[in-house]
Amino acid sequence: MDDRRGILRKLESEGSLARVISVDHLGEIRRDLDILHADGFIDENLFQEWLNHFTYEIPKELPDARFIVVAAVPQPMYTLTFRWKGRKVPVILPPTYADGDDIDGRVKGQMTRAMGNRRFKFCKTALPLKTLATHSGLASYGRNNVTYAGKFGSFHRLTAFYTDYPFADDHWQERQVLPTCGTCTACIDACPTRAIVDDRFLVRAERCLCYLNEKTADHAFPDWVKPEWHNAIVGCMHCQRICPHNSTVLDGFEEREEFDEQETEYLLAGEFDGERASNMHRRLKRLGLELTLFPRNLSALLEQTNRFDPARLSKSP
Repeated sequence: MDDRRGILRKLESEGSLARVISVDHLGEIRRDLDILHADGFIDENLFQEWLNHFTYEIPKELPDARFIVVAAVPQPMYTLTFRWKGRKVPVILPPTYADGDDIDGRVKGQMTRAMGNRRFKFCKTALPLKTLATHSGLASYGRNNVTYAGKFGSFHRLTAFYTDYPFADDHWQERQVLPTCGTCTACIDACPTRAIVDDRFLVRAERCLCYLNEKTADHAFPDWVKPEWHNAIVGCMHCQRICPHNSTVLDGFEEREEFDEQETEYLLAGEFDGERASNMHRRLKRLGLELTLFPRNLSALLEQTNRFDPARLSKSP
């Protein structure tokens, strides 16, 4: 066995997919985003909120870093259940939000164990993960600008690490688009906010529900957002549930967390301080959620609960 490929084989044996790219491409990774920003394709507010925190330099704690390992870990849709007015209301938590720290730690541990007694190191990156994934060949972009990684479809969470391990191959390539996106309009037709349009490939992210419902509770939803468009506690599943590339991964949900009547009322009240708030913060953090999203997002879903049926998200309409 070529032990230069031992890390990737270890990750794949544990159920993930992985590729590597040389740190020589850090400048190119940065230019991808800078060009779109400079050309006005990215809303300025969105850029400052979401895309201005990346670091495109080799970390000081690993100055001999030579490669970046990027991995896709499968992740399902989850259901969170809120007891409200005597009812149990299931709410969707899309893939990519929950268990970030756990997944990072798991992937790092798997790579470290693959090294055995060899003293190579791994350091988490602060780089745009979708850019890494598509330039490495790990994933392709869909028309909805979501990444699709092989058999996982878009149901995966990405993570990436610098390493001083001397890989034999650099998987860098031009970013790829799913070949069927050229003729398929399913996500365009399904997007209620018209964030996905047919006259450009880059989505209008400032109109995407994912962007709009990750704001803090003191930001009201725009008046043009209709109540029935809300479909998840955070993020959005409209374009992913309709995509043909997800047809094999829409077979249900994993039940994750239940909040009783008192907890639901507490989240809807929006008065968060003291030990109770600290405990709720820790509980939500595992799910990739913040108290700052409440009561805004939960209220939006509960107010239209009679129309909301999460089971419909597990199949195409």
